[in-house]
Amino acid sequence: MKYDLLFKNANIITMDKSLSKYEWVGVKDGKIATLGLGDISNAESAMAIDLEGKTILPGLMDCHSHAVAKGLCMNSVNLENVKSIEEVLSLLKAEADSKDSGEWVFGVSFLPQYVKENRYPTRYELDSICANNPLMVTAATMHGCAINTKAMDICQVPDDMPGVEKENGIPLGIYVSDESSFCAMHNALGSLPASVIWKYIKDWAENCASKGITVAHSFFGLFVKGNTDLKLVLERKAELPVEVLVFYETWKVEDAIALGLPRVGGCLTLDGSPFELTQANFEPYACDPSVRGVLYHNDSEVYNLVSKAHASNMQVTLHAVGDRAIDQLIYTYNRVIKEQGKKDLRHRIEHFCMPTQKQIEMAAEFGIILSMQPGFTYLWDKAEGGNYEYILGREKANRMDPFPQILKAGNIICAGSDSPVTMIDPLKDIAACVNGPNPIRNISVDEALKMLTVNAAYAGNLEKFKGSIEVGKDADFTIINKDPYLYANTEEIHDMEVLYTIREGKIMYQKL
Repeated sequence: MKYDLLFKNANIITMDKSLSKYEWVGVKDGKIATLGLGDISNAESAMAIDLEGKTILPGLMDCHSHAVAKGLCMNSVNLENVKSIEEVLSLLKAEADSKDSGEWVFGVSFLPQYVKENRYPTRYELDSICANNPLMVTAATMHGCAINTKAMDICQVPDDMPGVEKENGIPLGIYVSDESSFCAMHNALGSLPASVIWKYIKDWAENCASKGITVAHSFFGLFVKGNTDLKLVLERKAELPVEVLVFYETWKVEDAIALGLPRVGGCLTLDGSPFELTQANFEPYACDPSVRGVLYHNDSEVYNLVSKAHASNMQVTLHAVGDRAIDQLIYTYNRVIKEQGKKDLRHRIEHFCMPTQKQIEMAAEFGIILSMQPGFTYLWDKAEGGNYEYILGREKANRMDPFPQILKAGNIICAGSDSPVTMIDPLKDIAACVNGPNPIRNISVDEALKMLTVNAAYAGNLEKFKGSIEVGKDADFTIINKDPYLYANTEEIHDMEVLYTIREGKIMYQKL
């Protein structure tokens, strides 16, 4: 056989059931044609690449990503490292001065806890540097934002909506609940031309490919008024370098059915984020004992969505971070499955950050897939100190993302970035799981790789075609510079880099 593509002298980690390893792989018509050990010098191929011992992984997957929001962040002012409101205003003014009148200005990745004033900038402060352009500052979590007066005219957030901060009864342009902040972002992004939204989606997809992603589970319809993003991705996703599994973020199951989609939901938020103190917990926050977070929907609303999806044989997933929100969703799954029977629909919970032991066991009992984000605790929690400890206290911070306990109970975890909340970088996620800053949640290389390969494929009902390197499956590979097994107990595991991203036998990214 003459192969279309041949990789030789490789360290091939297959992630098949036997965790087999090989040294060369031949690709024909986008499929894995053969695998082998030893000399392959006599094989014919249209293209042969000698990897000189570099490592081939199954194509890595991101199971939780926001395409438009990530693209927005890639084309906006990064406020991640600012230390004061003055610095925020200076950066945004420079951007505004470069824009035409009326053109949007976006500042992204802002966390009020990181600036000395411990707050968002007000509309008046933003007006002082940008009165002729609509301007929005979005939180790193995407669960809060601040806008100027020009943007308020476009965003049309009702004054009586939860999370609208006011002074003397007058809105300050600051929104710190999902209801108000999502309303603002929904209308802001909905005012952008379709060409801009498509650029955001393309930029996101190219970033995915550059980080070794071959399949991305992404959410559409929540942040863009008119569902422009959903329409574009359904019409044009074949143009993108990654395969996109589309989740339509709607509470109307019939709308997803009408589009012929096999899944519904995504980051439909049952609670919020720890940074906005809207993560719904059973117990109060350490930094503010007067609050326990927010449940955004009642049990009937959650039940109606899950019940309709299950009856329609559709996969469903929702956002639940704190133990109180997880409780609401997992008991809803419990009720629906008992009423309608267990089906192989692979329902999910997005985040599952601070579960109780009982919730962990219930997820295993009902086969609920847990879509989690290793980057959260890698960035925000250490054995001592860190943002989570300040917000939640040490005991509850240690309960965030308890990967070892979840896996011990027999659960399936798939991993994602929640990009742009954390960066798209599955190799960093693997390193964070194996050798993270708080060792209580570290797991083995096998377990970490499964979260981004075989488990991710299973979560998307793709395991017959993807997730492991086996003859007959799609030739999806992520080729990297280091073997993660050799560096598991060293800091060097954090230095893994993508050399090639191969999707169905075609090179989608090559490091130059």
